[in-house]
Amino acid sequence: MSIFTQQEKLIIKFLFGVIILGIVVTGYRHWFGESVPSAEKDIMAFKSAAMRVAEEKEKNPGENRQTQLLKSVNINTSNKADMMTIPGIGPVTAERIILHREDHGLFNSVEELLNVKGIGPKTLEKIRTYIKIED
Repeated sequence: MSIFTQQEKLIIKFLFGVIILGIVVTGYRHWFGESVPSAEKDIMAFKSAAMRVAEEKEKNPGENRQTQLLKSVNINTSNKADMMTIPGIGPVTAERIILHREDHGLFNSVEELLNVKGIGPKTLEKIRTYIKIED
């Protein structure tokens, strides 16, 4: 006679397997230096963009936020954090703009943003006044 039923034995084997797998994965990461993916880089980029917006607002308290943002976003040279300051552009769209720029070269016109996934005619019209191509 056994203390455990067949189902209980199967569950115990499964749990031991999961524990062993966890130990192996942790050991692999420890020895080969692979770190766990983190969103820390994106969080820091967002914080720095927010700080820049706050600093601009302090410098020019009479101007509204949209006017402040209009001054500084060049889609050919801006990083992800700067692009995220454009109303309607989030982290995913900003990343897509950068990838498109890297794959196809610099933008020659604002209309070329229509080639970026996630930017359609309506979105382009909303953001058109907040972006520039050349300094």
